[in-house]
Amino acid sequence: MSQKHFQPDIENQNVDDIVQEILGGIPETQYVEVHLPSRATSMYGLDEPILHVRAMTFADEKAMLSVKNKNSLNIVLDRCIQEDINPRQLILQDKLYLLFHLRSLSVGDNYDLEITCGNCDADTITTVDVLKSFKVNYAENPIEKTHKFTLPELGKEVTIKRASSGDLEEHADNLLDQLWRYVLEIAGHNNAKVRAQVIEKLPRRDVHKIIEEITLPNLGVDQKFIFKCPKCSHEELKEMQLSTDFFTLK
Repeated sequence: MSQKHFQPDIENQNVDDIVQEILGGIPETQYVEVHLPSRATSMYGLDEPILHVRAMTFADEKAMLSVKNKNSLNIVLDRCIQEDINPRQLILQDKLYLLFHLRSLSVGDNYDLEITCGNCDADTITTVDVLKSFKVNYAENPIEKTHKFTLPELGKEVTIKRASSGDLEEHADNLLDQLWRYVLEIAGHNNAKVRAQVIEKLPRRDVHKIIEEITLPNLGVDQKFIFKCPKCSHEELKEMQLSTDFFTLK
């Protein structure tokens, strides 16, 4: 009676040791350096424009797949970045580049894309190398959280704040209506109503310059590539889009 009562406790005490013995041959977790396209340091509270990322584990994959919305990529990055930084605080271009490295480490460099030819409608599987097939554009100088510049048409100074990936997720459907939130000051005025009304009346060129400085579209991984159809030899520009299947053996 006494033996039967204590046996389960004795077994439980040995479980951790047994598990460690079984898993002892797994290589130690390795983090790789990722040099951020933004070259940002102070914006992220870093000493140098580098973050460290490791390969996904099965537990990370489960956590990512358990969330059926846009937060899934934030969740897996949060788990796999060594530094204490919220992925939503990263500008989109830095976040995407980290995701490309995460994919390479976790699954491999080659990624198969199913592409429909715009000329003959043939479906083709094209393989790209996630770290070599795309050009990476780095900032000439470290990107700062705020930036002052002169509007090309109006000729007056404006101060903007950069949009984080979290900001763009939140305002994906109405960024144009929310521009006033990112314009901190215009011609020396910071009143919200003044900013909103001036933006509405700005020349188109000035508005697009503001959007460019807020979102930095020419920075980071250029996901466009030339696709040549093997059926009809037609060539066209395609762009790779990321989704959760980017991290599966596809």
